[in-house]
Amino acid sequence: MKDYAFDLADFPANQPMPTVWSDRVRGTMETALDSESAISLACHVSSAFTNATDWDGLIAALDERGFHLRFDEDRLVLVNELTGVSLCTCASLGHSRAVLTERLGKPTVQAETGRLVSRRQPE
Repeated sequence: MKDYAFDLADFPANQPMPTVWSDRVRGTMETALDSESAISLACHVSSAFTNATDWDGLIAALDERGFHLRFDEDRLVLVNELTGVSLCTCASLGHSRAVLTERLGKPTVQAETGRLVSRRQPE
């Protein structure tokens, strides 16, 4: 089984190099990240989750950090925007889908992809 989502030789030269958060395939595991990387990622995105007052704010804050949210079956997962690799569930970051839904309401989900999208109209 291939552990990485892509070969570094195939990565475009004008793009940032992949990070530990972007190049591991999660697969059927809860997370493909080692504990140190998972903690680092949680610290990187934590304020986006805790400061969000609605789904639109959370989506925008994660987008600024290079991530988006998507449903993977019944789990809400954090996805690296550049590679499309599903890194971990939001629950593994300390923000379960149930708690987020209780606090932020019902998210808007793109039917074809399961990706959470903003309700706000682009400016």
